[in-house]
Amino acid sequence: MKTKNLLLTFSLLFAFYVQLNAATFDQKKLVGKWEYSAPTAPPNYTTGQINFSMQGDKLKGELVIEGQKVDFSQITIKEDLISVVVYLESTPITVSFKMVNEKLEGKADTPDGLVALTAIRK
Repeated sequence: MKTKNLLLTFSLLFAFYVQLNAATFDQKKLVGKWEYSAPTAPPNYTTGQINFSMQGDKLKGELVIEGQKVDFSQITIKEDLISVVVYLESTPITVSFKMVNEKLEGKADTPDGLVALTAIRK
């Protein structure tokens, strides 16, 4: 009986571990420079660059617009949804996107509403 319970417990833990690893997004896929386009954003923000890097095991990022760099204050990855927060003109902007066919596709939540954006690796 103890052997059956031990085997069942081990099987459940292994299944949980496999499920957890399958749902984890490999954040190293984001590392690099990405050119973004947001055609419906205000004029100064329609194009720019998103840069991701690893510092130890932590993902860091920044937005580059017209030569100005702004660090992401927060990066969250839940399953395959990547969300970043960046402060532009003292306003927090949340950008959420997914990697689709080696492109980043998503939306920025701005005070003026949602703005669609896409980014390709540079």
